[in-house]
Amino acid sequence: MTQRDLFEAHSIIPLAVLEAMRNLDSPSDEEVAEYVDELLKKRLGLSETVAAQIGRYEIVVRRDGPVRAEEAEQILRLASRRTDAALVFADGGRRAARHAVRRLALTTRWSARRLPRFLRRAVGFRASRRAAAEVFAATLARDGGATVALISHTLPVRATPDGAACAFFSAAFAELLRQLVEFDGAMTHSRCVARGDARCEWRSTLTPSAQGTR
Repeated sequence: MTQRDLFEAHSIIPLAVLEAMRNLDSPSDEEVAEYVDELLKKRLGLSETVAAQIGRYEIVVRRDGPVRAEEAEQILRLASRRTDAALVFADGGRRAARHAVRRLALTTRWSARRLPRFLRRAVGFRASRRAAAEVFAATLARDGGATVALISHTLPVRATPDGAACAFFSAAFAELLRQLVEFDGAMTHSRCVARGDARCEWRSTLTPSAQGTR
């Protein structure tokens, strides 16, 4: 899954996007009191179609299986048409990363959180590289004090030619690092195919508080 154009994508990707849509469309207590059931069902994330798709993808994810890349593209494109697309991609990316972490062996997750700091960071980074490769078809590497993520495929740009879906991957890589190497920062989209670059790249940036504790 490292070729430029994927034939398959991990089922976690469309599942996480649809879960984010459902989460963002779920009503607050005040809305439940104000609106009738039928009106709430008009929200796409709460529709029977999305519920059925989520159920289908949950089964495929439990089998650790793929979907056609075109199918993942369609879900990303669907999310991009929403007025809250940026929120969907951010929430979806974080959800995808957490699904990816749950795929890892329990001993690996325990080691990344419980071993002495220098050991758990090494274990955690190896685990994050594996999760990035297997779920997002991405490579993670160290570059000095920064972490760099690269994808050689064009899935997010095929889905959204303006590169909007790249925000999904930004959130996913940052959450992977938060879960596994105690990262406190963001992944900046430093290069993008949508901007004319050869491939998409993300680089880690630390928050001011994290920089002060290094």
